[in-house]
Amino acid sequence: MEIIRIENLTKIYKQKRKKIKAVDNLSFSVMKGEILGFLGPNGAGKSTTIKIMMGLIKPTSGKVFINGINVNNPKSRKNLGFLPENPNFIDTLTGKDFLLFSARMHGLNKTEAEKRVNNLFKELSLVEAAERSLKKYSKGMLQKIGFAAAIIHNPDILILDEPMSGLDPIGRYYFKSMFKKLKSEGKTIFFSSHIIPDVEDLCDRVAIINKGKLIGILDMEKIKAFSTTGYEIVFKNGDDLDIQCDILKDNLKKINVDASMLLVTIEKLKNKNIEIISINPVKKDLETVFVELIANKKNNTS
Repeated sequence: MEIIRIENLTKIYKQKRKKIKAVDNLSFSVMKGEILGFLGPNGAGKSTTIKIMMGLIKPTSGKVFINGINVNNPKSRKNLGFLPENPNFIDTLTGKDFLLFSARMHGLNKTEAEKRVNNLFKELSLVEAAERSLKKYSKGMLQKIGFAAAIIHNPDILILDEPMSGLDPIGRYYFKSMFKKLKSEGKTIFFSSHIIPDVEDLCDRVAIINKGKLIGILDMEKIKAFSTTGYEIVFKNGDDLDIQCDILKDNLKKINVDASMLLVTIEKLKNKNIEIISINPVKKDLETVFVELIANKKNNTS
């Protein structure tokens, strides 16, 4: 079931005498219960797309629907949580007061709000900072508060723009744990990022954007299942071997072979009485696929 649908979305900005196409005929969908990563380099059009999705700016052309409702209608965002790339806060409030305010704005009663806020401070490891004013929070702590405000009302849909920006490794760990917990509860999560390992670790699918255009949509399970590009064979000795290889320490050598040549190469090594130490698959990860897609697109348009 489609939760978010983007149809032929285009956004053109006018700057002096030239036009800049920030989003270029973009179309894709986000399905119920999935985590879809919106991956692209800085300036690719991710934030512009999200601002249109949230009704913050108007597209030049095209449409966006959330739960079947055009985003021009505020009702499309009724059951949605949003974290902008650079959230602004009332920094004279304490972290707890800000979240209580957010909870009440979303219709939670006082008892529900207190319980929800206290639980979120524990889950995000911010208990000690609850009574501290937001102006004394670090960038990473503010990012956590912004995320907490986005999920305070327990929405079914989350739209998050660079949610792990400014987080240290421990903060990233907490965020990823929260993402996985929310997915297990059936939430639909759409988040933008330029950090490939985060996307690779969390997402069911990845929409790759560059210069405003959709480069491709990748299924992470298929990438993981069919990502073997060859094999690395490490062996000992083999000085008279007529195969180009890399020299390792302790008199070890290494060669990379295509999957189609694996058995032939093993047989060749055995026939020369060469001791094989290990055989490991060489994997193509999301970073490799991402770089290849961007490079291929550049070559096709140059």
